[in-house]
Amino acid sequence: MAPIVILIRHGEALHSIEQSKALAAELAADFPFAHEECRIVVSPLRRTLETLQYSLQWLRDRGVPVDVRAEWQETTNNPCDIGDDPSVLQEEWPDLDFSSLDPVYPHKTGLYEASEAAYQKRASFARRWLFKRPEKCILVVTHSGFLKRTVQGPKYKNVEYRTYELFEDSEDVHFKEISRDTACVEKP
Repeated sequence: MAPIVILIRHGEALHSIEQSKALAAELAADFPFAHEECRIVVSPLRRTLETLQYSLQWLRDRGVPVDVRAEWQETTNNPCDIGDDPSVLQEEWPDLDFSSLDPVYPHKTGLYEASEAAYQKRASFARRWLFKRPEKCILVVTHSGFLKRTVQGPKYKNVEYRTYELFEDSEDVHFKEISRDTACVEKP
């Protein structure tokens, strides 16, 4: 059976540290999975790595493994959306393993180029990778632009999370939303 996936949009700026800590408390209070049933996936950009640090450290402290995966990086060629060389990241986050990052990273070529066709191909690749995983739960920390290509629905707010089931049809693997972090959703 495919895992349940919790997609989290990263935080931004100093005020997001508090938002990330609030997210940690909210997730920890009701988290229904044993730590050995879970995995964390994170984009290799600083803002996602910082969100991992402040939001999901409680899971890391329990031994939940982390995969740093290039397909979850942001979509544009803007300087803020191009990551650093993995050797630089390894110095800043020595407790994470960057050795399995796609060797093309941080270059925006091939699967990572700034085109809608590449975004869709990368989104499909990311969903298929998740679908094949043996864990019961995978938490993914990623970016708004890539989330827009990966799931249907309203734009994510900073540090918002939504929970999904994965299903496969004859075309592709898709997400079906099963719950949403209502604390981040604007009230009418």
